[in-house]
Amino acid sequence: MDEVRTIDEYIAAVRAALADVPAHEREDALAELESLLRADAERRGEQAAIEALGWPHAYAKSIRMALTGDDEGPQPQGRILGMPYDFRGANTQRLSERIWNPADPRVFMPRLFGVGWTVNFGALAVKLGLLRPDDAGEEAYERIPRAAVTVALAAPAVLALAALVLVAASWASLPAEVPVHWGTTGAPDDWAPKPVAFGGLLALTVLPVAVTYARILRRGATARTRVLAASAVGLLAALGLGIVVLTLADAHGGASGLLVLPIILGAVAVAFLLLYVPMRLGMRAEWRESLGRDEEGGAR
Repeated sequence: MDEVRTIDEYIAAVRAALADVPAHEREDALAELESLLRADAERRGEQAAIEALGWPHAYAKSIRMALTGDDEGPQPQGRILGMPYDFRGANTQRLSERIWNPADPRVFMPRLFGVGWTVNFGALAVKLGLLRPDDAGEEAYERIPRAAVTVALAAPAVLALAALVLVAASWASLPAEVPVHWGTTGAPDDWAPKPVAFGGLLALTVLPVAVTYARILRRGATARTRVLAASAVGLLAALGLGIVVLTLADAHGGASGLLVLPIILGAVAVAFLLLYVPMRLGMRAEWRESLGRDEEGGAR
């Protein structure tokens, strides 16, 4: 927390994060916070007292939750057997809340569509020490270089096309039935006709990319919408390609099922990079602009 060095700076940062909370509630909470910080600072020093509370944004969130009961976290449409579900469809706001939300410490968020959970790559970046919770604001999206957006958009299409090419090139030599499930030893334990098996795989891999591109490539779609969508469909495309490769590898005999976990982790890594790299470039551009403005202001 190099940018927050004093108790006054910490209080100011928390106050700014709680700007929409009723003034009397906010000021009462801040008075208690200041009292706590100053008492702790007398015992072990100002910086240690600040660091013990963590990032101002995260602490403000805990205050907000205590005052309003609102944790600001994304909520699913409902739950079944304890698992979240959502069938409302993904929009830019839900994408942002669930797959790139550095301010929320939860790594697993309600799934964008379907039953279960998805990965909050923003929280993952924070836990890996690659990002601070308050780093990636709206301005960072606007500063993402156009080339980075283009590469992010191209990646899912390349993965989906690779899956199509592999299936087409191997089709004639494939047996009538191919593996669709692998046991704990890595050997296939269930098979299905190849049109059924690969039809499902290609639907998982290609259709989301095609449908998403039809929506986000139209004029007016923002860089934020495009990189978030590229990450979401990149995860599906990478996962689908990996399973296609696994199915082809064991179609004539083999036991590659233990590679399923590396395939899943690889797909998650692809989706993470498709978001993190453009966002990092956007933040760097924002920092350079801010530094330039500061230098210009100092020269005056």
